[in-house]
Amino acid sequence: MADDNGIGTPIDRRSLLMLMAATAAGAAFPGIGGEAAAAEPAIAVENEKYRRFYDGVSGYYMKDPGWVAETTARLTWPKAGEVVPEIGVLVQSNEPSRIDAFRKWSADAVQLGLKYNVQQVSEARWLDLIQAHRHGDIEVHPAILRPERVDPAEWLVSRAYGPDRRNYGEWVNEQYDALIDAQTKESDPAKRLEIVRAAQKVLAEDLYITQFGWGPSIIEAYNAEAWDGVTQTRGFGIASFNGFHSFLKMQPKTARKSVKVGMTALLETTNLMAAGNNMRSIGRMIYDRLAYFDENLNIVPWAAESWSRLDDRTWDIKLRPGMKFHDGKPVTVKDLKFTFDFMQKWERGIFWTANRFLDSTEIVDEANGVLRARFKQPYGQFESYFMQLNVILPQHIWQNIMQEQGVGDNPRQLRIDRPIGSGPFRFGRHRKDTELQLIASKDHFSKPSVDEIWVVVIPTLDGLLGRLESQEIDFIESSDTTLRPSQAKQAEKSRHIKLVTTPDVNWLHGVCRVSCLPWRDFEFRRAWHHSIDRDFLVNVAWEGAGRIPKSNTFLVDGNPWNNPDLPPLPEFDLKKAREILKAAGYSWRADGRLVYPAPTDAAFRERVTRVSKPGYTWGGLKMLG
Repeated sequence: MADDNGIGTPIDRRSLLMLMAATAAGAAFPGIGGEAAAAEPAIAVENEKYRRFYDGVSGYYMKDPGWVAETTARLTWPKAGEVVPEIGVLVQSNEPSRIDAFRKWSADAVQLGLKYNVQQVSEARWLDLIQAHRHGDIEVHPAILRPERVDPAEWLVSRAYGPDRRNYGEWVNEQYDALIDAQTKESDPAKRLEIVRAAQKVLAEDLYITQFGWGPSIIEAYNAEAWDGVTQTRGFGIASFNGFHSFLKMQPKTARKSVKVGMTALLETTNLMAAGNNMRSIGRMIYDRLAYFDENLNIVPWAAESWSRLDDRTWDIKLRPGMKFHDGKPVTVKDLKFTFDFMQKWERGIFWTANRFLDSTEIVDEANGVLRARFKQPYGQFESYFMQLNVILPQHIWQNIMQEQGVGDNPRQLRIDRPIGSGPFRFGRHRKDTELQLIASKDHFSKPSVDEIWVVVIPTLDGLLGRLESQEIDFIESSDTTLRPSQAKQAEKSRHIKLVTTPDVNWLHGVCRVSCLPWRDFEFRRAWHHSIDRDFLVNVAWEGAGRIPKSNTFLVDGNPWNNPDLPPLPEFDLKKAREILKAAGYSWRADGRLVYPAPTDAAFRERVTRVSKPGYTWGGLKMLG
């Protein structure tokens, strides 16, 4: 390395690691090669029960040299005079409101001596990087409501529970995890609510997530001259593939029975095991889930005709008779048992949260399609989560697929070129990143009135609105994109367009990577929370179509599981943020950049070692040395 005069100078180990992590290829915030990473000290955890999270899957975390390099650099104690590194953030390029918000927040952060590195990436790239925990410092995530997410477990477990791979900030608060375990076992709804509210309190007090904004409201426009009978589903709107009631019930006003739906991005994969947002929603139109919600979010039977509880741990599931897979083969209870066996043996991704408590299944009445499911412990999420998330895989296609494709123990690496399920729509023509045909299955028990759906990719919201105004598309998929008030007002000028607004329980939040510096320092987190101008997001970027959050929780006001007694959000106050940092031992360099406390600062070292707020116990990554 050379100094300002071009003369070679020695470089310390931490700087070398950070330089290597920042300059190697392969990711938005790339790491280094396996050779260099192998020489580094082993990354360790405070509580060994969490080790499997980090070394249990090939190609991820401790088995990903790039992740090891990035993490090692942030677990090495800062040297004297070292500045807090750039804050890396990924923002999807098709979300201008988030980009605008981070421009404002980045400018504000300069007053604290912080420098942001905000990178715009595609939806697919964003998903790849967050799933590998290679997304930088803050994982920015919207709440996209799915039927299984009405239950609190989807967010409280998958985004904050220590052993869950979708815990993107690698936050490991042992008191929180104990509450999550307890709520899973509690079958009494009132008692479970108390535990869920207690878990939200820990989440808020330890400053793991920050809610940027609640909303935005679901504002949709559609071609009302061509279609009648659209169904407004609470929390989903009229054109969400997650709540696809409209696409089953809508009636054509003309001879055309082909619906055209626009999205900014299509399928990130056609493998449901590796699915992100779009394939998870469209995939449930192809693969039947066992239970579903109606338009009022009441649980209704779907592929399961009925179910009955035998005791706190045991349920009988009766399969709906007469169903067929899209290749004509009958759906049997053997397929259902195979699916659960497959999930238990291989799947540790999106289905893991629901299936990790399943102990065993057995066919108790093959003629009538009855499967008995036993759980490892009392299970309170059977109807609202387990049945909503799980699908039926065709055994004749999947039974040898892992060995045939040689993917080891990772079903997310499977190649599923043409998904075959039993759902109301069949997988038709597909041009990657361009268009997808979904063909109505007319022998389905909830057969669609339309003949087909054509999903087409139009990269920008302005482009989607233009196609809607010209009647090239009929709907804009609402879980992918919702309109701002100014856009809705413009769209309404077209005679064929009708607007529909649906109240939502969604949010946009940020998850800082608590396991690594500088976020390991609770006082740094506390100061940073004061640097977020939420009013700008809600009233400027969202044009007032949202709400200022009341608290840092996944379960917002209006959600039946919300805790109304949580600590209020830290207010936007840059002066107070600087005061917190100064009192915590931070200082500022001549150019204004924030400098870590001195290596000899005992209070700083204690906070960074403890990670969590006093009174809570950290079980995650240790500092090195």
